[in-house]
Amino acid sequence: MTRRWGLLGLLLLHPACGEKKNTARPPVTPAEVRTSTPTSASPAASASPTPTTPPAPSPEPSPVAATPPAPPALPRNTITEPAAEFAALAANKKKCVSKSDRPAFFSSPRNPNVQDPLKLFVTSEKPLTDVTLVARGPKGEQVELELYRYGGPPYSIYAEVPEPLRGKYRFALMSGKDIRACRDIAVINSRVKAKRSVEQVWDAERRWTRDVENLYSAWIERLFDAPPEQRPTWTPLDIVLKDQQRNFLHSYLGLREEGPGKPNEVIKATPDCADTPFFLRAYFAWKLRLPYGNYDCDRGSATRPPRCEAFVGNDRTPLIPDQDSEVRQFNSFLAKSIGNQVQSSSGRNAIKDENTDLYPIPLSRKDIRPGAVYIDPYGHLLVVSKWVDQTDSSTGMMFAIDGHPDLSIGRKRFWRGAFLFSDDFTTGAGGFKWFRPVVETDEPRDGSDAGVETLENADIKKNRTYGNLSFEQYQLGLDGFYDKMDAVLNPTPLEPKGAYQALLDALFELVLERIDSVDAGERYMRDTQYAVVDLPSGYDIFETTGPWEDYSTPSRDHRLLTAFHTVEDFPAKISRRPELFKIPDGKTPASFEAELRQQLADFAAAKSFEYVRSDGSKQRVTLAQLLARKKGLEVGYNINDCVEIRWAAEPGTPEYATCKRHSPPEQLARMAEYRVWWATLKRPMRGQK
Repeated sequence: MTRRWGLLGLLLLHPACGEKKNTARPPVTPAEVRTSTPTSASPAASASPTPTTPPAPSPEPSPVAATPPAPPALPRNTITEPAAEFAALAANKKKCVSKSDRPAFFSSPRNPNVQDPLKLFVTSEKPLTDVTLVARGPKGEQVELELYRYGGPPYSIYAEVPEPLRGKYRFALMSGKDIRACRDIAVINSRVKAKRSVEQVWDAERRWTRDVENLYSAWIERLFDAPPEQRPTWTPLDIVLKDQQRNFLHSYLGLREEGPGKPNEVIKATPDCADTPFFLRAYFAWKLRLPYGNYDCDRGSATRPPRCEAFVGNDRTPLIPDQDSEVRQFNSFLAKSIGNQVQSSSGRNAIKDENTDLYPIPLSRKDIRPGAVYIDPYGHLLVVSKWVDQTDSSTGMMFAIDGHPDLSIGRKRFWRGAFLFSDDFTTGAGGFKWFRPVVETDEPRDGSDAGVETLENADIKKNRTYGNLSFEQYQLGLDGFYDKMDAVLNPTPLEPKGAYQALLDALFELVLERIDSVDAGERYMRDTQYAVVDLPSGYDIFETTGPWEDYSTPSRDHRLLTAFHTVEDFPAKISRRPELFKIPDGKTPASFEAELRQQLADFAAAKSFEYVRSDGSKQRVTLAQLLARKKGLEVGYNINDCVEIRWAAEPGTPEYATCKRHSPPEQLARMAEYRVWWATLKRPMRGQK
C-alpha cells in the first residue's frame, strides 16, 4: 500500500525556516567541527547608537582562514566499574535467554562482520550502576572493552570491538560471578547488504517499542556528546553521521551508506532549523526499518495555529526510478518529503491537535529524554541531547542541539535566554514534545490507502511504550514554566552565586555562537561581491528564504537581547523567589542581590571575544562593552551592514572607522520602524507588515 500525497503534496515546497524553500543555496563551506572555550583579555573601545548612512561599499580583504579545531573527544564517565569474574562467563555454556524485564542489547552493523567494528549498546529503564559489561570472544578469550555510560533515563552502556574475529561473541552484564543478562552475536566474514524495497522507500520490519525508543535516546546522546564546557559545532549534519566513532548506526545497512563512495551513493543530510529533528528521526527509522512519516502543515496565521493534512511515510513509492540505489532513494526522501515539507511551524500546533508530528510531554527528567524536541514560539526547533546532574558544587544542565540556516549544527544549554516559551497559544503551542508514534495500519483513519499513520492522543495515553501525553506545561504560565524546569534541573535549592555563574556562562556561549553566524554572513558577502540582499517586509524578516534567512540574524539577535534581559534580571529574582535558593544564615536576599550584580560586572569585564573587522584586523570586545551596546544590537542583524555595525560599534570611534558597507537608506528607514520589536523583546504577529 502506498500513501497518497494529497493534492498539493508534491507541489508545495516549504522551507525549513522560511516561507519558501531556498533552492539556490550557495555551496556549503568545507566540513569542519569546532569547539570553542571562552577567552579573556583587556577591554577595547565601547560603543552603542545606530549608525547613519555613509559612503558606498568597497571590497574588503578576506581574513586568513583559521585551521578548524579537532573534533571534541567523546567524554567518559569516571566511575569504577563493578567487579566481574570472567571465569564465570567463560564457564557458562547456557544459551542466553531473553526476559521481558531485562536490559535490551542492540548490535551494529545489522549483519556483524569482520570488515566493520562490532558495536554494542545496552539500554535500560533502570540504572546499570551495579553491573559491568564483559565480553567473551570466539575462542573463549576475554575481550577488553572500553565502556561509555550514558543516562538516564534511559540508562545505557556502549562498547565496541574495533576488529572483530569470525565466530560467536558473548556480551554479558555481570556483578561478580552473577550474569544478569547476556547476548550472543555471530560475526561473519563479509558484509551483507540489507534487502532493498522496490515498492516503498523502505519496508517497516519492526515497530517502535520502549527498547527501541531507549536506543534512539542513547544514539542521540552519544552522537552529539561533548564535555559541558565545550561548544561543539558540526557543519553540516552528515559530518557527525559519518563519524564512525560517534554514530552507532554508521554502515549499519552494509551499503557503505556513510562512505567512502560516490557522492550520490553516500548519505546526504544537510538540514537547517526545523528539519534537524525530522532528519534524525527519519535516519534512525530508515536504518532500523521502522515506520516513519511526517505531516505537511500550513503556517497558521495571526489568529490560529498551523494545521496539518497530508501525511507522507516510508510506505510511499520512491521518487528515484533507479531502484539499484537505496541511498539515493533515502536522500530523495530526506530532501523532498522532509526538507520541502517541514518548516518552522511544524510542531507548533494547537494544544490538543492530533494531526501532528509531535505531542506534548510532562516536564520531568523521566520524559524529557535525549531525542525530545523543543519548539519555541517563533519556530526554532531543538533536540535534547544530554543531561548533567546537579551536584553540591554545580548546577544541573540540559543540552540540546539545533540547526541553523547556514547548515551548521550547534549545542545550547537550557535556560530562559536560549529556550523561549510563550503562554499565549493563539498561534500554537511549543515547549517540550516527543515524536508521535507511527504505526502500520490496514485501515487508516483518513480513508486513504496508507500503510502507516500516527497514534491519536487517547491511544498514546494507554500505550505501554508511551503513556506520557501531558498538557502540564501549558497550565503553568510563563514564569511557572521556567520555575518548573529549574526544579527539574536542580531538585535541591541552588546556591545563588553558583546558579548565576551557570547563567553567565550560558550567556557567553550565545555570544560566541553569534560570532560564527556573523562570520558566515561576511564570507557570503565577499563571495557575492557585496550584492545587496533584499530586506523582507514586516514579520517576514523572521521567516523567509534565501541569503537573508541564511546569513542575517534577526531571530538570533532577538534571543540574545532576551538573554541579556534574563541575566540582568536574575539578581532581582533572589528577592522575588527566595524559596528557590539556598540562602545561608546571616544573609538576606537583598544582600545577595547586590553581590550578584557585582558578580555580573566582574564576569562581564573579564570575558571578551574577537571579531575580524572590514580591513582584516581583529577587534576585541568585552562582554561588558557588548551589554552596553544593546541599543546598537537592536539594528545589528542586517547582512548588508559592515561587520562593525553588526557588533554595534559606535560611529566616530577607531573601531567604527574601518566600516565600508552600509544598508541602503530605504532599508535603514524600515529598520528604524521595526526596531521596537527588539527594543521591547516582543516580536510582531505572523503576517504583520
